[in-house]
Amino acid sequence: MKLSALTPSERRAVVIIGDLLLLTMALLLAYGLWTYRGGHPFSIAFLKKKAIWFVLPPIWFFLAAVGGLYEYRNLVSLQRTLRGFATCGAIILISYTVLYFFAPKESLPRGVVLYHAFFSLGLVGGWRYLLLVLHGNPLFRRRCVVVAKGEEREGVISFLGQYPFYEVVGVSAEAPEMIMPLQGGDPVDLPSFVRTFGVDEILVTAPVYSDRKVSRAIVSCGEKGITITPFPLLYEELTGRVPIDHVREGWWYLLPFRAAETGMLYPMLKRTADVIGAILGLSFLGLILPWVALAIKLDSKGPVFYRQVRVGRGGRTFTVWKLRTMRTDAERGKAVWAKEKDPRVTRVGRWLRKARFDEFPQCWNILKGEMSIIGPRPERPEFVKELRDLIPFFELRHSVKPGMAGWAMVNHGYVATVEDAKARLEYDLYYIKHQSLWFDALIFLRALLQLFLFRGR
Repeated sequence: MKLSALTPSERRAVVIIGDLLLLTMALLLAYGLWTYRGGHPFSIAFLKKKAIWFVLPPIWFFLAAVGGLYEYRNLVSLQRTLRGFATCGAIILISYTVLYFFAPKESLPRGVVLYHAFFSLGLVGGWRYLLLVLHGNPLFRRRCVVVAKGEEREGVISFLGQYPFYEVVGVSAEAPEMIMPLQGGDPVDLPSFVRTFGVDEILVTAPVYSDRKVSRAIVSCGEKGITITPFPLLYEELTGRVPIDHVREGWWYLLPFRAAETGMLYPMLKRTADVIGAILGLSFLGLILPWVALAIKLDSKGPVFYRQVRVGRGGRTFTVWKLRTMRTDAERGKAVWAKEKDPRVTRVGRWLRKARFDEFPQCWNILKGEMSIIGPRPERPEFVKELRDLIPFFELRHSVKPGMAGWAMVNHGYVATVEDAKARLEYDLYYIKHQSLWFDALIFLRALLQLFLFRGR
């Protein structure tokens, strides 16, 4: 099989397998160095007695997965990869230290833990750097043809430019069944182009589906083993978002929303988790409230709590509760979007937002059934009225309960512009389409990670 024929999911599998193998190798190197320096025997029998050491690679993998190091946007960016590894490495060192103190005496020597962290960062970091280099090598690029019209064609090409393992070798000509080589030349019919240029994948956008000539040409290529992918599905896979700019009136065919909430098991388990989580959250709020309330009062005039009307499931409005983080004159009768380093936020409010403690009163809304722990963030009626006229499918985010934490929140943060709202909707639609207990757990863990890292805004 050609290396270029590896799909994005197969490439991610290669990364994961490589990470796990190198993490295990790092453990063996750490064990070898520790035995060499301490004069202990390096043997299989002794290693079996220290089997608890093998919990270290799974811990790394778990934290890396929660931290998003296996998402494509991080796999193809050296800056994001290094930043992610720095964060993940710090958490792992702390976790290892905690594990050391709780492990039985002499079962997990500190030297092994530190050596493993050192070797892990070196080996896995080097492996990821090698992958980034290989992604730009022609042997590893996935050669594709873009079958699209007008602005969509340019949008697809621009998007794929962010992912070096994709190489666009041809695009639709004026007649979409004819393909123009990107390096120049005369248009060629799609099947001939695929044979000549060794194409691995054909990407198709919605407007060309109804063209009979295009359909016949695509089917002909599919019969010869060429991968045919609707561009919106590739966009989803690479970004974790639904591309609302690339779906049309027939979007139901591309976005088959799962009826997860119409069954019994998922909503029952999710509601149970919501109730338990809300009770725990309110208990935690009760513990910190005296000190937080005092800090809010000393910092600025106004009440401790703040309430606001939001739009929930089915477009119904409800009152959401939060700890006050802004001045009382923050809006003066008009709804205003929050922004980066918002001057309306108080000094105490800035810390509350960083730790997301201001959101904990919403556990009461969860207990009442108006919200869930995981779901799209509820929006204000004023913004809903404005955004539903500007952004296609905006009201679909109201098809599920809003949540304290959501896929959009852990990936994109708060909304300050219409473009931000559009990006957040793409994340929300992806969540609605793929919602499951596993997905909810991933979002919860990532939100928890952001809480510990003070990444709120």
